[in-house]
Amino acid sequence: MTDQQRQAQFVEAYLRHRFSDRLDHFERGRRRYSGARTWTVAIAAALYIAAAAAAAVGMADGPRRALWGFTATTLAALATAVAAFEATFGFRRLARENAITSVALQRLAVDGPTPEDVDDERLVAFVTEVESVLRYGR
Repeated sequence: MTDQQRQAQFVEAYLRHRFSDRLDHFERGRRRYSGARTWTVAIAAALYIAAAAAAAVGMADGPRRALWGFTATTLAALATAVAAFEATFGFRRLARENAITSVALQRLAVDGPTPEDVDDERLVAFVTEVESVLRYGR
């Protein structure tokens, strides 16, 4: 096996098993955290709207005003809990970090070596850049 064949084999294995796996991981993370943020914001908004509706009904329904007030307060508390959950876990930040890393890896894939045209310097530079992106996320 020549040196060129060995390097080509390494590039194929690295791209398939390390690079593609990590790129898929960050893409899945971006989608997962974006979806989680969308759902938590939508649920919190729906709960706030329901709390406002319960408060409005409570203003119109004098005999059961306390019940509607309790319902409105409970719904508002649940909405606040959902919003706090989203803020605590930072779904927006996590989605953005995964997206930035994914884009950085995609840029490296465009400029990276292929098994057909690889040399020592280019291979070392590519692996170093990819591992740096994986370590630091940029």
